Amino acid sequence: MKAVSTKGGSRTARLAALAAGVFGFAASVTAFAAIDRCEECRTNVLEPCQLYTPDARPSCFMQYRACLTAYGCQLAP
Repeated sequence: MKAVSTKGGSRTARLAALAAGVFGFAASVTAFAAIDRCEECRTNVLEPCQLYTPDARPSCFMQYRACLTAYGCQLAP
């Protein structure tokens, strides 16, 4: 049986842990960015449309839905 140095093994483990941490951080930042963009669709598209053109209800929802789709947000049923 061949002896394995623990020094090399711990370096690999540290690199794997670092990679996992970086990936997790990137995923969490992306999730928060998506939530903010989904909220922006409501505040920047839907609400102003309904406020300034109250008789354009179907058009406002179509614009809002297009914004949500563009940002990959979940569409409400």
